[in-house]
Amino acid sequence: MEKRHEVRLGARYLFNGELMEVVSFYNGYFQLRGVNHKGVINLLDSEVDKRLQQGQLVPARSAILNETEALRMIHLDASEQLKLDNIAYYIRKLHEKFHGSLPRESTLAELQNLASERGDPKPPKYTKIYNLMKRYVESGQNIFALLKAPQNKCQRAKRLEPEALDIMQTYIKNYYLTPTRLPASCVYQLMRGHIEVLNEDRTTDLDIPSTATFYRAVNAIPTYVADCARLGKKAAANKHKFGTSIHCSRRLLARVEADTQELDVELVDDFGLNIGRPYLTMLIDTYSGALIGWSLSMTPPCYEKTASALRHALTEREDGSPAGLPEELVVDNGSEFYNASLLATAQRLGFQIRFCSRGQPDQKPFIESFFKTLNKQLIHCLEGTTKSNPAEKGDYNSTTEATFTLAKLRNIFEDWVHSYYHKRRHGQRSLPTLEMWKQSIDPINPPKVFSPENVSFLCMASFRCTINKGRVRHKNLAWTGPGLSHLAEVVGAGQSVEVLYDRSDLGTAYVHAPGSHVFYTADAVTDYQYGLSMYEHELVQEKFKAEKKAYDETDARKALLRIHTEISNGKTRSERRKRQQLQDALIQQRSLDITHEFYPDHDHELESQETDNALIKQDIRGNEVDDSEEDDYQTIQLPRKKP
Repeated sequence: MEKRHEVRLGARYLFNGELMEVVSFYNGYFQLRGVNHKGVINLLDSEVDKRLQQGQLVPARSAILNETEALRMIHLDASEQLKLDNIAYYIRKLHEKFHGSLPRESTLAELQNLASERGDPKPPKYTKIYNLMKRYVESGQNIFALLKAPQNKCQRAKRLEPEALDIMQTYIKNYYLTPTRLPASCVYQLMRGHIEVLNEDRTTDLDIPSTATFYRAVNAIPTYVADCARLGKKAAANKHKFGTSIHCSRRLLARVEADTQELDVELVDDFGLNIGRPYLTMLIDTYSGALIGWSLSMTPPCYEKTASALRHALTEREDGSPAGLPEELVVDNGSEFYNASLLATAQRLGFQIRFCSRGQPDQKPFIESFFKTLNKQLIHCLEGTTKSNPAEKGDYNSTTEATFTLAKLRNIFEDWVHSYYHKRRHGQRSLPTLEMWKQSIDPINPPKVFSPENVSFLCMASFRCTINKGRVRHKNLAWTGPGLSHLAEVVGAGQSVEVLYDRSDLGTAYVHAPGSHVFYTADAVTDYQYGLSMYEHELVQEKFKAEKKAYDETDARKALLRIHTEISNGKTRSERRKRQQLQDALIQQRSLDITHEFYPDHDHELESQETDNALIKQDIRGNEVDDSEEDDYQTIQLPRKKP
C-alpha cells in the first residue's frame, strides 16, 4: 500500500501558485489560509494526495525543523544540556567512523576509546547508542532526534457510545455554531436533557458525556470556523486578520491614498436650521504624510466630489503647501472611485489607480489613520458632534447643540491642517510633515502642479440645445445671460448651441456656437444650482419622480372622464325638457307667492282659477296631444292688480 503524504499543521504549500499555510484540521478537512492574501481554503483529507499528484498542491516549507523540539532545547537546564552534549559527542564520532552501521564489538571498543578521550567514567550502553543512532539517521542527522521524548501521562478518556457522540456533535452544530451564539454551558444542558429523555424509553441508558468531554469537543473546533458560524465571515476575517506592513517608495507622491467619510458632526445653515452631516474626501501622500487635496461639502460620495478633491490636489498653491500629481492613487471600491470617469481622468493625467480588495480597509492604512486622528483631535471636540457610536455619545443631543455652518467648518479644518497637522510628526517619521515634504522635493523632478484653468476639465461636461427666450436648459436646469439673445440671432432660429458646464458646480455655464471659439457666460436662473453637483441634482430628480409615481393620478383622470360623460349626456332633448318642467314649476310657485302678496284677501279667486286650470289640463289629456308638438317654452300670465 502506497504511503500517504503527511500534512502537518504549520506547513506551507503552493496551492495553484498561491502560498498557503495549514492552520487547522477539523472534521476531515485541512484549513489553509493565504500568506499573501486573506483567502481561506478547506481541503478534504482524502484529496491531498490527488492534488499533490496533479501538481496543484506543492510543498513549499514543511513544519520541519521541529520548532517544538527547538523550544524544548531552549528550555533545557544546565544538567540536561550537558547530557545532550555528551550523547551528541558519541553519536557524531560513531557516525563518522561506522557511517550509521554499528558492529557490536567494534562499537563497544570505540566507546571505550571515546570515553577515555573525554574523561567519561560511564559511557553509554550499546543498546542506547543503537536506538539513538537509528533516530539520528532517520531524521537526517537532526540533533533534535536525540532529545528525550516528553512523557505526558494522562487518564484514558472514557469511551462513549457512537450514538451519544453523534448527539453531542449535533447539538454543537445546531445550537453552538449558530449566529444566536448560545453559550456552551446552555448547549450542554440542552444536550443532557435530550439524552435523559431518550433514556426514559430505553432498556440500557446512554452515557451522558461529561462537561470535560463536551468542552474538549467544543475547543477542538478551529476558532476561525467557530467565529465564521457565530459571528459571520466578515467579522471572523476581521478578528483573524494579519498582514505585513505596506512598502512605500521613498519619494514624494509615489503612493497617494484617498477615501471619503461622513464626518461625525451635525451642521446648520445661515438660519440655524439643521442640514445634516458633511462628507470629506481626502488625499494623503503616504511617504511624507502630507494632505495634498480635499473636498469638504454636503455632497455625498460621487465622482464629482472625487474630482473636486483631485483638482484641489493638482492645483498650485500660492503659499507653497503640499500639492502635486500622484504616481499611484490607492482607493477602495466605492462608486465615487470605481467609475469610468475617474479611470479616464487617470489615463489623461498619467497616473495609475489601484483598487483595494473588497472589505479590506487595512490596504490603505494611512488614510484610515488620518480620519481616526481627525475625529479624535478635532471633529469630536466640536459642538454638534455625533461621536463615533451611540455609547460614546450618551445623552448628548447633536441636532439641538449644532452651531457650525459649512463655511465655518471649512475654515476651522483648513486652519487645523496648516497650523497643526502639517507641523507635527506622525508615525515613524523623524520630521514634521511640512518639513519632510520640503526636504524631500527633488529639484530635478519636483511635484507636478497645474494652474486652476488647466485642471478645470476634470469635471467639465457639455450638451447641445437651442436658446429659448435667452435661456439654455438641460435636465430641468436653466442658465441665462445677456449674451445668449445675441448668440441666438447669430446661429439662427431653431439652431442648437453647445453648453459647457462644471458637474461639481452647476452655478455657471459657458455657451458657444458650433465652430466658434467665443464663449458667453450664463448664470443659473435660480439659487438652487449654485454649489450643486450634477449627482445631487439627479438624486433630487429621482426623488421627485418617485413621489410623482407614488401619487398616481389614474383615479382622478377616471373621475374627470365620468364627469364629462355626464355633462355630455345632459345635452339631450329629454334632459332639456325635464329641466324646463322643473323651471316651470319654480316660476309658477313664485307667481303664487307674488299674487298672495298683492291680494291677501282674495284667495277664493285664485282657487277658482286653479280649478279652471285643472279642467283645461284634463281636456288636453283627453285630446292626446303629442309631446313632440308642444313648445319647449310656455308663457305665464301674471294676474293684474286691481285699481
